[in-house]
Amino acid sequence: MASSNMFLLYSSSSIDVTLSPRWGEGHIEPTFNPDAQVTLLEGSGIENGIMTANVRCDNCINQENDLASSKWIWAYKEGQPLSSSNVSQKIGFHDNFGSANVDLSRSLSNSDNPFVGYDPSTSAMSSNRSGGNNKAVLVTHGFLMSFAFVLLFPSFALLVPAPLSIPVLKAHAPLQVVTLAIAIAGMGLGLRLWVGGGVPQNTDVHPILGIIVMALLILLQPLMGWFQHLQFRRNGGKSVFAHAHRWLGRTMIILGIINGGLGFRLAGIGKPGTSRGAMIAYSVIAGVMGLAYISVHLIGTMRRGAKQTSESVGETKEVNDDGEEVEK
Repeated sequence: MASSNMFLLYSSSSIDVTLSPRWGEGHIEPTFNPDAQVTLLEGSGIENGIMTANVRCDNCINQENDLASSKWIWAYKEGQPLSSSNVSQKIGFHDNFGSANVDLSRSLSNSDNPFVGYDPSTSAMSSNRSGGNNKAVLVTHGFLMSFAFVLLFPSFALLVPAPLSIPVLKAHAPLQVVTLAIAIAGMGLGLRLWVGGGVPQNTDVHPILGIIVMALLILLQPLMGWFQHLQFRRNGGKSVFAHAHRWLGRTMIILGIINGGLGFRLAGIGKPGTSRGAMIAYSVIAGVMGLAYISVHLIGTMRRGAKQTSESVGETKEVNDDGEEVEK
């Protein structure tokens, strides 16, 4: 949106609208453009929930090189009306956007108000229009990443310490690979939003931390697990790769869950597609999974300790001729 001339339209009352010409400076909030010579003409307003702006611009043509194919972008935001007549009113980030080519050569008129008796069939907009459902992409991104980091990654990690007779290569490893694929798909949608203008391209920590976490999971986590598997086949024990794999995984899961909360904040908690209920559910499920994860590891530690104690006690006793255990 850099160097774009914008016409922002929002409600000033239940029946009137405010036209705010602004200047785009990139993926940040546009600022009011006092040099724009624009006027709202008769017929503008709000009727049956639809905002209409009949705009006359006296210096827009001077800024166009190709009137027959003028490139335009559009965007809108859902939610409560602003109800402001301030042309510098603060606005939130848009929920959806797209583009269109407009034939401005057909928009020239000598009439004071060419919109009077306007026939929509003579639209100056070409058929080359495009847009994307940002809300659907945002919700899908959030669902996939939450599903992976809050539920699947910790659940499948517990298959290793859990008292189950399932080989790691047949359960833990393939299931975590599937989960990683889900997370990669979610990351792809997040990058699409970030690069394509679906979220503010500022210094927010959420996309940056997300890329770091996913990069470490993709590049290092499977590698550490595979090296430990090779080491286990050689001597049947743990190596430095086992500890690196375990703690890297735990750290990335924790950071991923925290980053999910940061994602809710970036999207705007309470806004369409980012309800407070979803944030509460995310927090509750993450808390329950955290308790379950800690509980399984504590139980495993206690069992190993009891087993070691039993073995050490057994070594200090011997069986006498009567078949009774006595101290050595």
